[in-house]
Amino acid sequence: MEKYPKEVQLKSGETIVLNPLQSDEMEKLIGFFQSLPIEEKMYLRSDVSHRENIIKRFGTLNYNIRYPLLATLEEKIIAIGSMYRAEFGWTRNLGEIRVVVSPSFQRKGLCTILVKELFFHAIATDMYKIQAEIMENQSSAITAFEHMGFKKEAVLHKHVSDIKGERHNLVIMSLDIKELWYLMEDFIQDKMYVT
Repeated sequence: MEKYPKEVQLKSGETIVLNPLQSDEMEKLIGFFQSLPIEEKMYLRSDVSHRENIIKRFGTLNYNIRYPLLATLEEKIIAIGSMYRAEFGWTRNLGEIRVVVSPSFQRKGLCTILVKELFFHAIATDMYKIQAEIMENQSSAITAFEHMGFKKEAVLHKHVSDIKGERHNLVIMSLDIKELWYLMEDFIQDKMYVT
């Protein structure tokens, strides 16, 4: 596992701490999710207004299947990035990234920081590809993933509905780790021969 806790600096200059979710932080995590405004909750897959849904998703920690990485400021959770993978079967080497950032810390580079950390976790745990599923109207999230090398794989029309029941297009974005790793190795090899 990567070395945590880890301190990182946001674009705003604030220093935050990254650390995998611990079993004694469940109440803090529930508080984080329930404090999100309705506009943010509408993009989540579970109704986090109910604590049992949060406990169901994060209550049993198994970093091999679900890897939740917290970002905290002064011990308060301000974001969570998670990597999900199948325990068995043909998608066991595929990871799915989900990131939720508190509105007051959006557009400060925090989403990028969390995705990069999860990317290195994926490399260390034999995943070959990672993907993100984003509602099409989340344009800033799509742009952020594109800047990190993710590419659109598909747009599924009126495929998902938010908590208000409104239907949205779903964008599936992915990053091929093996392909990117080979490119990085080639780049490093090329640099080694530059004199």
